[in-house]
Amino acid sequence: MEDKNFAHIGERLREERLRISMQQVDLADQCGVSRRALSTWEKGEQTPNAAILSVMAGKGIDVLYVVTGKHVGESEGTLAPAERALLQAWRESGDKGRALLSAAAEVLKPE
Repeated sequence: MEDKNFAHIGERLREERLRISMQQVDLADQCGVSRRALSTWEKGEQTPNAAILSVMAGKGIDVLYVVTGKHVGESEGTLAPAERALLQAWRESGDKGRALLSAAAEVLKPE
């Protein structure tokens, strides 16, 4: 595999870590690796193995995107914790709550 492919994997891994609002040290701890190892992956110097990617997937990282650059279909398993909380709020809300969430989503849409 070419080094530039590792760089893209590293960039996407960092992007996903930031998307789920996690610090490097926290993700490293949750994956059972050192911060240095995670930093090495994000720099594109090396890549995580399948076992680590599996753990990352459980934390909300879209590992298909990290590896291939293509996002998996939107599912709860690929949502960041804050995204999951919004989805749960939608599901548990009544008509008024859903109307409020819908209005907020309309305001937040890019123009």
